[in-house]
Amino acid sequence: MKLKENCPLPPPCKEWITHKIGEAEQWLFEFLDRQAVFDDLMSKEPMPPKKPTNEHNPINLDTPEKPKQEIEVMDEDEDYALSLV
Repeated sequence: MKLKENCPLPPPCKEWITHKIGEAEQWLFEFLDRQAVFDDLMSKEPMPPKKPTNEHNPINLDTPEKPKQEIEVMDEDEDYALSLV
């Protein structure tokens, strides 16, 4: 790939930083000036509008709460459970 001279470059992704090979390690430092230009351009970019939410008008569900069921513990299960402690 051939880029225009001094074109802005975004910073590398976290995966690249984690998995880079030895010789590529210097690339990060070679392009810091281009990354600074990219960051400057992005700071001037208007932020996209927030998506509407229903924060002030929540949806309420009228579902009845289920009764809790009692679980019968059998003697053999209790002995087994105590043996694990």
